[in-house]
Amino acid sequence: MNLSSPLLAFASTRAALIVTGFLTLVLFPAHPVESWMGLSFPDHPWIDGWVRWDSFWYESIVDPNPRYVPSYLSNANFFPFYAWVSWVAALPFRAFFDFEHAFFFGALIVSSVSFALGLAAVARITRSLAGDVVALRTVWLIAVFPFSFFFTAVYADALYFCLCAWSLVFAYERRWYAACALASMAAMTRIPGIALFPALGLEYLRQANRPTGRRAIRQVAICLGILMLAPLVIGLYYEWRYDNPLEFLRARQVGWQRASGIAGYVRDWNYFFESPIFPCRTVADCVREFAPTRALLGVLYLLLLPSTIVLTLMAAKTLGVGLTAWALISILLSLPNGFDGVGRFTAVLFPVFISMALLLRSRRAFVIACAVCLPFLLLFFAQFARWRQVL
Repeated sequence: MNLSSPLLAFASTRAALIVTGFLTLVLFPAHPVESWMGLSFPDHPWIDGWVRWDSFWYESIVDPNPRYVPSYLSNANFFPFYAWVSWVAALPFRAFFDFEHAFFFGALIVSSVSFALGLAAVARITRSLAGDVVALRTVWLIAVFPFSFFFTAVYADALYFCLCAWSLVFAYERRWYAACALASMAAMTRIPGIALFPALGLEYLRQANRPTGRRAIRQVAICLGILMLAPLVIGLYYEWRYDNPLEFLRARQVGWQRASGIAGYVRDWNYFFESPIFPCRTVADCVREFAPTRALLGVLYLLLLPSTIVLTLMAAKTLGVGLTAWALISILLSLPNGFDGVGRFTAVLFPVFISMALLLRSRRAFVIACAVCLPFLLLFFAQFARWRQVL
């Protein structure tokens, strides 16, 4: 399998999403209900739908005067690495656009390039583990997954996906310094990035031909030093900006009410299954309203977490200890957060999609699975573009 397969999966699904976003915003214009739900590109519906929800929070990390974020919440909830990389990518655009719009252009490029590179990494590691056919199918299953549109939006998910995938690729190829460097960057992109640390350690212990003696001690010391850069940089950043190196924990629990355990699940259950479930009378009403999609999201979120655990365990022998540990520890870290965000959180767990590809042995089953996923991908992105809460 050559590089064209990941690129084809990326290009075809993103083209379908761009057309969907354009038609959605032309036929059913977005109607933000809160003052901070801004439209950054109201005259360009082909791009505006990608800048929603958390997009403004990432922009606020590097913008001293953000327009849209509400004052009663803190952007300390969002790790800064994606915003930093997007700020750098935006520099060429600042000659033509104001800071905000230049940032969004840069962030869209970062997300798109990261997703394409992440798919290439997944294809590479899957090919080494299970062969070309499984690798090809894994890439397509990720691309058509109903929540994969986040990989092209102004969200940190694509960069995180890319860093995690290449970190694990390099670990399986025994390129430990590169693997640890990317793991450190992933841990500065999203909190669950810390799951890479034990996953890399377990994979290192598994490999029989690792160095011994002084060479091993030196290699382990350098790797630990690289990994420790992430908490050091994050702690210094939060101390400098918020006078508290652990401000992100306080912001998540107090302001955003995340990581709240059972209370979070109860809250999310009441939201996703709020009565009436189907208030619309016609197809047009169902498209305009969010409630039917909200209930559908609730059902999917209920199924996703146990499904990811089962699929990961089913393929553990093929995946190896590194991929298996990373997926399971990532799921464990997500459990206190409730249902909200389960879709995009699951989208980055590519070992789960490797397991799915292994199960879909026939071409017909694989095509049917993709055909089932694609309409939901387009539907959820259409709702997301209209400022509906598909998170």
